[in-house]
Amino acid sequence: MTILGTSVAVERAKSRRPINEDMTAVTLVEFPRIVYYKLFLVAELYFLSEMTLLAHRLQLDLLR
Repeated sequence: MTILGTSVAVERAKSRRPINEDMTAVTLVEFPRIVYYKLFLVAELYFLSEMTLLAHRLQLDLLR
């Protein structure tokens, strides 16, 4: 089981490579636009809670 960090996820998105490893919810908060990336095929998100989902929504709102 490989858990991908935020910097690797950003690098893969920039180079348009697929992301199919597991990931922590921290990456979802640090890189909120990842949910719009077409090759974002994460199997499982670890440490996902209501607070991290709220933080993710706030981050997306700040990007607008």
